[in-house]
Amino acid sequence: MQQPPHIPGFTFVDLVGEGGFADVFRYQQELPTRQVAIKVLRSGNDAASIELFRAEANVMAQLSNHPSIVPIYQAGVSSDGRAFLVMEYCPPPHVAQRYRTQPLAVGEVLDIGVKIASAVETAHRAGILHRDIKPHNILTSSFGVPLLTDFGIASVVGETGAGAQGLSIPWSPPESLSADSHDVRSDVYSLAATLYSLLIGHPPFERRDAPNDNASLMTRIERGQLTPLRRPDVPASLVDVLRRAMSVDIARRPVSAMVLGRQLQDVQIELRQSPTRLEVMDASPSALVQEQPNDVRTLVRPVSVIIPAAVHERPGPFQPALDERTRNPGHSGHSGHSGHSGHSGRRGATGGGSAERPAPERSEERRLGVPARIGIGVVAAAVLGAIGFALVAGSADDPGGKGGTLRGEDPPDPVELLDRPPAPVVTKSGGGARWTFSWVQESPQPGDMFKVLLSGDGVQPGPPEYVESTRKTLTVARGATVCVEVALLRDGGETSALSQRKCVTGEG
Repeated sequence: MQQPPHIPGFTFVDLVGEGGFADVFRYQQELPTRQVAIKVLRSGNDAASIELFRAEANVMAQLSNHPSIVPIYQAGVSSDGRAFLVMEYCPPPHVAQRYRTQPLAVGEVLDIGVKIASAVETAHRAGILHRDIKPHNILTSSFGVPLLTDFGIASVVGETGAGAQGLSIPWSPPESLSADSHDVRSDVYSLAATLYSLLIGHPPFERRDAPNDNASLMTRIERGQLTPLRRPDVPASLVDVLRRAMSVDIARRPVSAMVLGRQLQDVQIELRQSPTRLEVMDASPSALVQEQPNDVRTLVRPVSVIIPAAVHERPGPFQPALDERTRNPGHSGHSGHSGHSGHSGRRGATGGGSAERPAPERSEERRLGVPARIGIGVVAAAVLGAIGFALVAGSADDPGGKGGTLRGEDPPDPVELLDRPPAPVVTKSGGGARWTFSWVQESPQPGDMFKVLLSGDGVQPGPPEYVESTRKTLTVARGATVCVEVALLRDGGETSALSQRKCVTGEG
């Protein structure tokens, strides 16, 4: 640990945490009197790094009134040349301590995911990539609100690539392991990996029965060998969303943090939860003249941000082609597609001083072929036609409103699922009280595992079994019934649907 610097107006209290490139101390601010957290960089004390640090801090300070970004009060350089940030003090425990002890509830993870996606989208629209999203960088305010911290700090001190990310490797996308990525979908990947960690209780590529050194983790990340998530309370739709966002192929991921947030909202609606609202501060000048969504699911508020020249001249985030729902996700319908492909980047500052960021070039063309767009449109029309009346007045067959979509909410958007392997085929053999269930899998692969669900009055209710074998023998009491359903769990792939249920009745 480095020694805490002397900062006029602040009195050192204690050490809060140590990181790879900075330490965080708690100080008592004299005026106004309050406790604050001060992050002090260990490196980057050359003139160029200090200037870039100041510029980045200026941008994030203007965005830190976002409800899911840690407020920044002050920034500066101490007398010994170390740059520091003065931020709101967020007392522990944070998600980084909690998820290792006990995986978080699905509802809380979805709420965190939508709120942090809002923060990431806000930063992207201001031209800032986070580059280090992980559980340790999601703090919790005194009121329990998740807050994202450490925007762009790793890149400011000149640390890029796998060697520099160090402990962040478990949440890094494969394209960042060998080179610095400027694509917003790299942040989307890291956010999804963080949420997956909160659900599974450890980093997404960590194994209980295998080495977890950096080299092993990087190999699994590059191959997409995601550790299976075996929680019966996690819906398959959420696993689909997170797996797609963590695709090795960057083109298969959601094109923005906003789209990922929208998909997480869809899962909330599926679970009969009121969706957490996406709240985005749009710092692009074009946002001031565009109509912005403001409904139960989405709020986009145009803001004016002065972009310092040092930030303005850095390579800007690459934004893939967007569709109308990405631009205006408060509306579930699709409009006509037109436009050109492009990305949002920084142009040179004028006059050598501060300048507002020009409007990013956004395309209306989505990365979907015509057949896919037609198919999604047909599905959307069918879904809307079937439940449209229930959205407004409730279904006549469901007067209590216990099924279907929440009243007043949009139905979930159609989401193209990852390629899913076929379900195993289950057969039964035996007789009397002795029965054997067997199952076969099309194109089996090494490492395949199976989730086995037992039901019926001939077995005690309990959680699913996870096995590598392809058969199970049971003793079934006379007159009792036992049913078996099996699903495939494959490393680096999708979980299959459950097999057709096979049942037997004890005889003799």
